[in-house]
Amino acid sequence: MGQTLRGRVTKLIEFGVFVEVADGVEGLVHRDELAREVAEAGAEMTVVVTDVDRERRRLLLSERRAAPDAG
Repeated sequence: MGQTLRGRVTKLIEFGVFVEVADGVEGLVHRDELAREVAEAGAEMTVVVTDVDRERRRLLLSERRAAPDAG
C-alpha cells in the first residue's frame, strides 16, 4: 500500500475505472478517487495503491492521492 504506479485504463464503468498496473494486474479507481474525467480506455494515469485485498484478489487505487498537490 502507498506505492505509486503508472497504468493504463482498461475499462470505464459507472462507479470508476479499471487500471492495468502490471501485466494481468488490474485495480479499481473509484470515481471519488479520480482527479479528472477519464474519457476513454487506453488513457494513461498515475495511481497510488490504497488497499490490497489478497483474499478477494482486489486492488484499490487512487488517482487523486497521486496528484502533485495531494496532501
